[in-house]
Amino acid sequence: MNTTTNRLTYNESEIYWKQYQKFFPEELRIAENNLPSEEWWEWNDCRIHLDRMYAPDSKIKVILIHGAGGNGRLLAPYARMLQKHGYDVVSPDLPPFGLSYTESLQSMDYLHWIEILTELIEQEIKRDGKPIVLLGASIGGMLAYHVASKSNQVRGLIVTTFVDTSNPKVRDQIAPNKAISRLGKFTMDAFPLVLDSLRISVTKVSRMELITNDFELTQLIMKDPRAAGTKVTLRFLRSFLNMKSMIEPENFDVCPILLIHPEIDPMTPFNLSEPFYKRLKGKKECVILEGAGHFPIEQPGLEQMKTAVLSFLFDIEKAL
Repeated sequence: MNTTTNRLTYNESEIYWKQYQKFFPEELRIAENNLPSEEWWEWNDCRIHLDRMYAPDSKIKVILIHGAGGNGRLLAPYARMLQKHGYDVVSPDLPPFGLSYTESLQSMDYLHWIEILTELIEQEIKRDGKPIVLLGASIGGMLAYHVASKSNQVRGLIVTTFVDTSNPKVRDQIAPNKAISRLGKFTMDAFPLVLDSLRISVTKVSRMELITNDFELTQLIMKDPRAAGTKVTLRFLRSFLNMKSMIEPENFDVCPILLIHPEIDPMTPFNLSEPFYKRLKGKKECVILEGAGHFPIEQPGLEQMKTAVLSFLFDIEKAL
């Protein structure tokens, strides 16, 4: 993997992410004694920031995939959970979120995210040969599904939700209101040459105020310029809303799937994920995280998440 250096780092330059740690159990918090290692990877004209949490004896590697309004470092406590139980973890920032960036932001679309992650999988396997499991949070869950459909090298898929934007009801749910969901999409589709390059905050086109069930944490994420404070192009938004499955769920046999859906998730409630999950015909399991919100920090859901994920990873290891 070709890597490069950049003067910005979470560990030395950025401090916003540190404010998130108090919302997690002490054993999962990121501090000076357990900081992720940081790398930069070049993909086309993008500079992709990677957080790594090493586990020397790990037989598999988990790639964490954030959603809109997030970044790799936001998921670091979950990476710490996996590392403490013996798993290597890589958490990329997908541009323009986090520290990743590109000189041609106007051309960035949702398909590029799929391509970035597909190539990252290839590079990680070349690096050490460890089989890859994807763990996608929020819209990162459906993104992980798209990546697994494109790549032939994913051994397991863990998601917190399936946001299938080919379904109008799902688009209505994740948008602030139906006018934005329907009229906004119609306008973007009708005038891409005029509108694609415009940038808009993700807080204006999503129900980001529901990203957690803790008011203080939600406000932090919404104000974070590396998270929900980021702006995306309308091209990216248009391509995200128009994305259709490369493999229909009825035909998906790439790998086993674990859905760990938060119970109290007003942003993307279970009834939005359930239809897609039911259509999946391969090996699958669903665990509802009791008391947990869209960004799961609550008990007993957090402990149930750990138990379900570790059991799923153990089964994958046994099958190697």
